[in-house]
This record gives sequence, C-alpha cells and structure tokens, in this order.
Amino acid sequence: DEDLKAPVPTSAEIIRLLASDDDDEPLTGGTMEKVMKHIKASVCCIDIKEFILIAKQEHQQQQQHQKRKPHTSTSHNGSNAHYHTVPRSIPICDARSPGEFALGHIPGATNLPIFTNEERSIVGTMYNKTGRSTAMVKGMSIVRPKLGTLVTTAVSIVANANIRARAHTQSSTINEQNAGDEVESDETSNSNSNNVLLLHCWRGGMRSCSLAFLIQTQCPDLKVYVLTGGYKAFRKWQYSLYCYLPPNANYSEHHSELKGGGGASAHHHGTGKKRMSQKQKLKAALRKSTAKGIGATRRESDIAQADARNRERCGVGQAVKDNAARVEKDMEAAEAQRKAEWADAFDRGPRIVIVGGPTGSGKTKVLYALRDMMGEQIIDLEGLANHCGSAFGFVGHNEPQPTTQQYTNDIAMEWNSLDPDRPVFIEDEGHHVGKVSLPVGLYRKMRTASIVLKLDVPKEIRIIALREDYALPEKKNVEDDSCNDSIPTDKDISEWFSNMTKAIKSLERRVGQKRMNTMLKMLQGGHSTDFAREALEYYDGLYDKHIANEDGSADMKGNGSRAA
Repeated sequence: DEDLKAPVPTSAEIIRLLASDDDDEPLTGGTMEKVMKHIKASVCCIDIKEFILIAKQEHQQQQQHQKRKPHTSTSHNGSNAHYHTVPRSIPICDARSPGEFALGHIPGATNLPIFTNEERSIVGTMYNKTGRSTAMVKGMSIVRPKLGTLVTTAVSIVANANIRARAHTQSSTINEQNAGDEVESDETSNSNSNNVLLLHCWRGGMRSCSLAFLIQTQCPDLKVYVLTGGYKAFRKWQYSLYCYLPPNANYSEHHSELKGGGGASAHHHGTGKKRMSQKQKLKAALRKSTAKGIGATRRESDIAQADARNRERCGVGQAVKDNAARVEKDMEAAEAQRKAEWADAFDRGPRIVIVGGPTGSGKTKVLYALRDMMGEQIIDLEGLANHCGSAFGFVGHNEPQPTTQQYTNDIAMEWNSLDPDRPVFIEDEGHHVGKVSLPVGLYRKMRTASIVLKLDVPKEIRIIALREDYALPEKKNVEDDSCNDSIPTDKDISEWFSNMTKAIKSLERRVGQKRMNTMLKMLQGGHSTDFAREALEYYDGLYDKHIANEDGSADMKGNGSRAA
C-alpha cells in the first residue's frame, strides 16, 4: 500500500531501476505497477489497420520494382510467399517466447524474446497462482540481466533491415535503368532507410511495452512503435479478412436473429451461458453487425402500412402517408448505415478464378505462367504450404511444412496484397494441403467461385509431367537416355527412395495391398512411366469424386453452371 501511494517514477528513475541488480534495488509489486503504468503511457502505438495498410503499400512498391524484371521459369516447388523474401522498410520484432513464435507469427517478423519457453512457463504459473504483482516482480528479475543484450539486438535488427532495403532499392534501380525507365530521385530511393521499429507481443501488453520503452530511452534516434492488441489483433484481422457471404445474402437480414425467429443459432449465441470459440464469436459479431435492428424496422414498417390503410378508410390519410414516408426514410438510413459498417469492418477482396484439372496437368506451372508471362495475380497455396497436395506431395520439398496457424497468416498477407479490382487465380485444392488446413473463409470463397477452369491435358503428357516433378534424374535416366541432369548423391537417392516408399505405403488402405505392392515393385525396378500411369489411375478416380462432391469445384463435364 505504501508503494502504491508513492509518486509515479520518472523515465530516468525507471531506467535506473531496471538496470540495477536485485540486491541494489529490490523490486516490489506496488513499484512494478507504477512502473508499468508510466511505461504504457509513454510508448507510441500503431493500430492493426494502420499496420496492414503499411504492409500493403510495401508490397505494391515491390510489385512496381518487379515489373521490369525479366521473366524466369518456376518449378512446381516454387513459392509465392513474397513476405518471406521482400526486405521490409519497417522491421517487426516479436517479443513472445520462441515456442509462441514457432507456432505462428506475423510474416516477416523477427523473434526478439524477452523470456525463454521455460521462463515464460515459470512467470505464467506464478501469475495464475499468486497474482499479477508477484509475477511482474519475478519477470523483471529474469529480464534484468538481458536488457543490454535486448537493446543491442534490436538496434542491429534495424541496421540490417536498412542495409537490405538499400541493397534492394539499388538493385531495382539498376533493373529500371537497364529497362530504360526513369530513375527515382535520391530522396525517394532512400525512403527505405529509416530508424523505425515495430514491436508486439501477444496482446500488446507488458512485454512489448517494456521493451519498447527501454529501446526508446536508450536509443533516442530510434522510433519504436507497439502494435495495439499485439499478435492477437493480427489473428482476429486474418479471421475476418475473406468476408464470406452465402449466396443471395444481403446486409440487412438474418432470419435466426429476427424477433420471433427462435432459430438454433439464436438460441446458441443468445443465452450467453455457453463458452464460444473465437470463430463462433466472430460469426456472432458478423451477424450482429449485418442484421441488428433491420428486421424489427421492417416489421414496424409493415405494421405502419397496415395502420395507414385502416386510417385512410377513416379519413386520416395524409398523416398516415407522412408517417409511412418517415418510416421508409428511416429504413433506408438504417440500410445505408449497415452497408457503411460492413464496408468499414471488411475489405472487398478480388474475384477468385479456380484453376482445376487432374493430377499431372501442370496447374502450378500454369499459375506461374499466368503471373510471369501475363502479369496476373495468383496465390500458390501449395508453395506456401511446402507441399504438392497429394500423398507424394512432400517429396522434393526440403523445408518442413509450416503450422496451420502460420500457413493462414502467410495466406492472409498474400490476400491483403492483392488488387481487389483484378481477378486472382488459385489452384483447385481440398480442405487440406498436406498437414495444414486452408482458411475457412477462403475455402468457402473458392467453393463458390463463379469461374472454374479445367486443364484438359492428354494422359501421356501428364505421365511425363509427373516424372519431371517427382523422379530423381537417375530414375529418369533408366527410361530416358536423353536426360542430361546431374547424377544425385547416394544420400539424395536414399532419401528420395525412402520418401517415395513411405508415400506408397500410406495408400494401402485406399488402393489395397495388392496394388500397393505392384507400385512398390515398379518403383524398385525403376519403371517410372509405369509407376506414374498406375498412380494416375488412382488419382483420377479421386479427382472425379472431388468435382462431383457438393463441396467440390464444379461439374467439369460441362453440366455445371460454373464450369468454363
């Protein structure tokens, strides 16, 4: 209590307090509460919408620099993940623990953990058992010895980001000069060089604010911002990004929410007793923002119109007409307000065009040809997932698959970078790509896309494509003496053979033991053409089931309204 009555410490006193040892300056819960209050009031914050806008502008600048670059071919394992390769003018540091960062993070962010996984567990357990104040004191005692290292690391991250951004700008300028374009002025070309750092933790709370305050006071030339709401705000944004609406839906109606509707959905969300997941909360908020009040207004309008007819019979026509006009005007205003709220909450996304076709059609190659040769927008779901989508999809990918959380983050940033006035081409996929799942909103938009393109490729050509995609050069050479690819090492061959065998055995439950053994013998004998033909027999059957399913892409025989 005496600590809480003490005056709020100044910035200099806070720095001295943080830099001193526990023996020199023992910390108490009251002191830490005062310190955190001052720190949170001192740091500069940036909203999630501002951050997303900055990210989109950076990507558009990158697209402008790449317009004049020569087109290059891309393999089936190519990646469309711009946010993994494009230098950021504003570096992002994630102050969460390494375990939290590995599960999922903002694409392009660098981990600058205040706590290790074990330290976070200790502080979190203490928070739950003994309360906030003691946990804060324990956390500060852990962080004190690391403060100097954290500041030095943050400064080096900003410096390295500036170096990469300048190198990227110079490279783009050289490409523009070679293409005969006008070169930007020095002021514009050096805009990527700055001393700005964006920090965040889980909710934009104690970890990021404390680190931002420390860096800002130790390095006055460095401008540090904290992301309001932290990583949690980013995840909430990506959930609501795709703005999925069922067919024939509008801004003003949701029958389960209207008075007297009594639907199951209204019962589930209306009681407030059952704990809802984050996805359910977002769905409930969506219904509330699009339907609240409109049904009641329409009902009142119908009642008013009925009363008007009765009063006209009684000779009170003009007053009733005025009242009906006023009600109609109120309805129009309410509808306009709902549309404005919808537009403010959700961005309009581009029109999706699905590129479909059976296995071996070269769908991914067509995607990259559309991007590199025709300048179209694409999202390579398989490239972002490090997987080709089949039982053999992991073969040839050296990097492991991301977590589903990270996968949805990467896709969200790709989707945010698209031009909503131009279509985006996406390969036809199921719910899952390997071990990761597609975002629910995006998958629903894909399944209701108005245009679905089918690549109709002869089977013999598809067999050749499969051999090129999955077989090692040595295996190709068994049946193709014209192949001049370099011979892989014994380790590569062993790893490839092991992965292919593992993939074949995973199909036993679906193809049967006899067919599985046949495919294994073909693989062991080096008969890649026969093996590819046998694999296509299985996958063609799966594809026919996929397009016939009500959740599939379309009736590719030309009977579906969406088939092109």
